[in-house]
Amino acid sequence: MYKQQLRKHLEGVFSSSELEHWFDPLDIRPEPKKGILHVGFPHIFFRRRFMEHVRQSFEQTLSSFEGAPRAHYGENPLDGCSAPAFKADGNEQAENNYTLNAAARTGSRGTSAGRFDKNGRHEKTSAASSFPPEHYTFEDFLFNGKNDLPVTAALEITERVSAGSPPRYNPFVVYGPSGSGKSHLLGAMARSLKKNGCRIFYGNIMTFPALLETAPGRCPASDNACIFLDDAQRVSACSNIRDTLVALMDIYLSSHKLLALSFDRHPASCPELGRPLLSRIASGLVVELKRPDLDIRLSYAEKRSSALKLNLNKKQLLALANKSADIRSIDGYFARLTAYTEMSSKNGSSASAQEAYDALTLKETLHARLTPELIIAAAAEHFSVDAGELVGKRRDGKYAQARNTAMFLCRELLNLTLVSIGNIFGKRDHTSVLYAVKSVTKHCAADNDTHKLVEELKQKCLSRC
Repeated sequence: MYKQQLRKHLEGVFSSSELEHWFDPLDIRPEPKKGILHVGFPHIFFRRRFMEHVRQSFEQTLSSFEGAPRAHYGENPLDGCSAPAFKADGNEQAENNYTLNAAARTGSRGTSAGRFDKNGRHEKTSAASSFPPEHYTFEDFLFNGKNDLPVTAALEITERVSAGSPPRYNPFVVYGPSGSGKSHLLGAMARSLKKNGCRIFYGNIMTFPALLETAPGRCPASDNACIFLDDAQRVSACSNIRDTLVALMDIYLSSHKLLALSFDRHPASCPELGRPLLSRIASGLVVELKRPDLDIRLSYAEKRSSALKLNLNKKQLLALANKSADIRSIDGYFARLTAYTEMSSKNGSSASAQEAYDALTLKETLHARLTPELIIAAAAEHFSVDAGELVGKRRDGKYAQARNTAMFLCRELLNLTLVSIGNIFGKRDHTSVLYAVKSVTKHCAADNDTHKLVEELKQKCLSRC
């Protein structure tokens, strides 16, 4: 009743839509005997925007209300944070410090996914959710018997939610090593539900604060029927996000809305998540997604090769599946292979996919065997100097040239960092390495003989692998 009376009073200054965005979500509790009006917030991001953009106008209007109560801003009821309470006439520095500390704890850098303008109106901008890649579908998710449980459960949950029924398992938690397909499985669920008209949020756990930013006056549960959070183990790094997630889980579980998460290991082995979060996770279905076997990797490689119109032969695909530990490695190789064929086409050589595969495989094999010691030995032999002295302190002309060339080749062939190269060559400073690399590059461009010398030495290094 009191809130309705106060709202009517505020309508003389603010529009109905403005009040809907910032006033209606507030928890208003008067304490007439003390002349205090307790104001609570749905979440920490709402509180920060209110304090920055609405508070002053709100208090000016409140001062003309019957009894003129003094606003008292308390803790955030939904996020469980121990935010300090302070009065309207309290310490402004404490308020500013709280705002900065809150941003630091959440990892937020003032995202503009959703905020109030100076008049208290909500500025609607792009949502924080990122949609899964096109090939993240159930049809493209290849698996065998050892992953029957997680995939079958994901399909059943998706079908029930699409039909308007509450999920039988909630929250749904998938864990497994990197490259096992957790992101793909969650993405397949999200894509299927979106296709069937469900509102979803899909993203990494670190984008979770931005989800709250997109719903400044409401709990996100009112906007999204399903939330999919990848890499949820990272929540342990931000206690504020963790506490907010606990509150959101309570809302989702009580309203029978789907919450799906992925972890890189079993949640029970992450005590840093905290008991409240772990107990809620344990109330749902926790399943392991195991890394794909060779037959699955091979089938995936065949499917991607066909989709990209590379048409590699069976022997090449088997070799690729054998040397790739997971699906992500196969995707990375196809990305390099596609780039290689496109670049060769632009250069006029027009290499076929099979030729590009052979060339790229040979190159990667040679580079995998190449070491800094081999480069140093080849340079020492080529310039007729002692390998030990080459990485030592001698600075006379022949040693300096050999050392600079060897540093350049370590950078060119092994892509080592300047610091790593400096440590290999007698713990030299990275600026010395940078000077050597730039010097050799400059001389190669200006002098054809130097260019031929470096290329000859490069081939000598690769031929020794």
